[in-house]
Amino acid sequence: MDTLQEKGAMRDLPLRKDGTIDLVEMMRRELERAVNQIMDWQADELCGEGNRRNGYRERKLSTVLGEITMRVPKLREGTYFPDELIRPYSRVDRAMVAVVKEVYVRGLSTRKIEKAADALGFGSLSPSRVSRMTSDLDEEVAALNAARFDGMAFPYLWLDATYLSCRDEGHVQSKGVVTAIACGEDGSRRFAGFGVVDTESAASWKAFLRGLRRRGVSGVRCVVSDDHGGLVQAVAEVFQGAAWQRCIVHLERNVAGWFSKKEDRAVATAAMKAVFAERDPQLVRAAYRVATRRIAEIKPRAGELLEDAEADALAYLDFPYEHHVRLRTNNVQERANEEIKRRTKVVGVFPSVESMTRLVGSVLADVNEEWLGMNFIDAASLKGVSRSDSEPAAISEEVLEKARVCVEAAIEEKLGRPA
Repeated sequence: MDTLQEKGAMRDLPLRKDGTIDLVEMMRRELERAVNQIMDWQADELCGEGNRRNGYRERKLSTVLGEITMRVPKLREGTYFPDELIRPYSRVDRAMVAVVKEVYVRGLSTRKIEKAADALGFGSLSPSRVSRMTSDLDEEVAALNAARFDGMAFPYLWLDATYLSCRDEGHVQSKGVVTAIACGEDGSRRFAGFGVVDTESAASWKAFLRGLRRRGVSGVRCVVSDDHGGLVQAVAEVFQGAAWQRCIVHLERNVAGWFSKKEDRAVATAAMKAVFAERDPQLVRAAYRVATRRIAEIKPRAGELLEDAEADALAYLDFPYEHHVRLRTNNVQERANEEIKRRTKVVGVFPSVESMTRLVGSVLADVNEEWLGMNFIDAASLKGVSRSDSEPAAISEEVLEKARVCVEAAIEEKLGRPA
């Protein structure tokens, strides 16, 4: 320290108001000095014999350390541009772009990025400038929705929609963003595609599913989803022979929605939980019928709903036992939708469908990277997987009685009564 003071270096160091050294400002100055030194060296190499330097032109550049002034050398003959440092017409360095893109995908709005950049001394980053910087994400999103899957079978496919608000045709509208998660025969999962879809239209669903087929999504044995209008018909036409598994969680919610009294709703919920708590296929089928009758005694319409949905709600039982937990619900999609909502809620209303697609697609690409190398289902159990074509065995009275006991015990426990 004595040596620094003797040379007067301390007087040149940037200090904060409290007297401490501003390390960020010190690094910003050093970066500015180094960048200008590099440009001077490169310009000198270009000059050689017969050419000379002819002053400088100043250019501002926003970096993660703050704004620096680049003194770009001018030549008497020819031109020089530091394209190894920055891109033409760019006012933001690539590291800064990477930071902005990352926090944007993580859920920070353009206005919050502007405030954060100002607080951190990054310089001026208006919402429009942030939008231009993040427009590079369009290429990543397009790549996600254009990826081909030739040469791999995808036995299982999960479909779902989440709804976001955006401006379209001059009005704020709710748009259904549909995502498709596929499990490959290697046991991995990935987003196979996404798009803005009219979730009540069979034609819209068909167009989306056909897009997946064109890109190589084949070998589908089971599609899991909620009961969206038109979806079942589209699945039957595009993925012929594939089973449709109705998400049991959504089915439980649909059944519970028929009850206005709290106790009746508790009975219905407990009965449904008892059904899917069982793992033996025969006992599950028996418990489903017992629960259907029990619920119909309270609310016939709810009982009819369950009766009509039996084949679709229990489709997972026709597949390997170790896959049942993954297949009977759409939980993998629910978690993905939660992540989309978490990162998009700061936006509120998207200014356009394009901006909504950009952010959602970026989030999905980010999640895809997290899934790389993760085993979703054991690959060995997926080899040659197919739906059982044998009819379920007749349910014996003994199994029905066991199922009745299980369902009634679950109801009594829910109501807090002794068994």
